[in-house]
Amino acid sequence: MASATITDAAEPTVLVTRPTLLVAIGRQRVGKTTFLKSLAEITAQQGGRPEIWNTDSMNRSHTLSSLGPQVLEADSTSPTGQAAWLEGQIEKLVESRHDAILDIGGGWTAMHELIRSSPLVAALDELGVSLVTIFMIGMENADIDYLQDLQEQHGFLPRRTAIVINEGLLPVGIDTPQAVSQILENEAVLNALDRGAAHGVFPAINGLKKIADRGQSFMDFAANKPVPGQPKSSVFDRLRVNRWLKRDVPLFLRDLGADYLPRMPKGLPDVVMENV
Repeated sequence: MASATITDAAEPTVLVTRPTLLVAIGRQRVGKTTFLKSLAEITAQQGGRPEIWNTDSMNRSHTLSSLGPQVLEADSTSPTGQAAWLEGQIEKLVESRHDAILDIGGGWTAMHELIRSSPLVAALDELGVSLVTIFMIGMENADIDYLQDLQEQHGFLPRRTAIVINEGLLPVGIDTPQAVSQILENEAVLNALDRGAAHGVFPAINGLKKIADRGQSFMDFAANKPVPGQPKSSVFDRLRVNRWLKRDVPLFLRDLGADYLPRMPKGLPDVVMENV
């Protein structure tokens, strides 16, 4: 009788998902904070636990800090100081395995400093962090300057790059598809698309200033949560924001795709078409 051969049981395979660092790049007032703030809120609603990082020292009214004390802010206002802070946060991200959503602000930022001074994409790849870069733009040629400069001067176009056109910046009276097609014909945009970048149109929001003045999250405003010292919000404003959160933004997220978003364990949000 042949003797039985005893073999060690195979160890179960553990799939380790790379944490995602998502950053929006663009000049001031192109809608980066609005996009990131709504994304952070919806990601949390869908079971995600991304860290929220803020290095936008110029924006004190409409800011990611309105999401609560969990928002991490740089202890420096200079690009070099904030770049050092970001490096430390990225190193911690490798240990925590959380995703992160970063608001860098406009102008010459800590992110630009990292791109200029280090092989950022290669460093993140070695650390096991996946970078998602969102270029926010509108109709003006100046909106595309960051995309063009980072491609031409620094060769920066990460594999997961999306060009997001802010519908709120499109001229009144021009059909949205027509305006979008004009933007997509720009040489710098075409070059990015040819190199694999995705694109989408972020829906315009009506009444943003009223929400910013109250220092509220979008969901708290839609839920009619009172703010001490502020007047009661208008039912029309609340319903518009509610429709934007439940219909318009989820449609945009589904069009963009999960590959360009933080992890959402419950999946992408449902698109509510009725009663909103």
